[in-house]
Amino acid sequence: MQFIEFPGAHERQLQRKFNNAALFSLDQNDITNEMLLMARQQDAEELETFMNSFREVVERAVSLKPNEQSDVILKLKEELDQHYEHCCSLQGDISKIKQALTTLISAIMSAVRTGAGNDLAAQSKLDEEDQARAEHFRLQELVFLTDMMRQDQPIPADELALSFLTEPMNVVTEALDLFQPQHLATLISDIHEKFASLDDETIKPFHDKVEAISKKLTESAESDLKN
Repeated sequence: MQFIEFPGAHERQLQRKFNNAALFSLDQNDITNEMLLMARQQDAEELETFMNSFREVVERAVSLKPNEQSDVILKLKEELDQHYEHCCSLQGDISKIKQALTTLISAIMSAVRTGAGNDLAAQSKLDEEDQARAEHFRLQELVFLTDMMRQDQPIPADELALSFLTEPMNVVTEALDLFQPQHLATLISDIHEKFASLDDETIKPFHDKVEAISKKLTESAESDLKN
């Protein structure tokens, strides 16, 4: 089966299952070309919808007046942030889109800083916001995290636990920091439930990741008790 170089979220999930068919209790032949075409079409439609929205928000950004109301600027900044997050999960090479969004966000933040003037508290708050955004955007580069956090669930809930295990350890480690203890407990419970129907040879390659999740759950629970 031939997957494209830059798949979207739906094709990417199909690829995870194809590359780890035994883990998902599948044979690779269970994933058909029709399923691939359907997933790719979903991603193409999503990209088209995004591009229409992207052009509209860019047009509004470049049309801002020098004395624009602060609430208009802040709402636009929020929309640009959301578009950046969304585009990281899209089909195709979206590097130029991300660059354009980053440039626009920087320009708007510069305008917000100018409006804050010599207010040190406001400037400090903007510094914190910049740092938080930079960290959030860094995490979006790990496309599994972007797919996982989407509200429309391109990774279905009943496939999340096993999909989690297909990612490299560095991605697993980053993702674990996003989970609350109760969600970690659910994750590890779901994994053990799925493992119950699999043979030892299938689950053996994933033991280190299961251990990492269990360790994180223990650490989180101990931290909550101390607090």
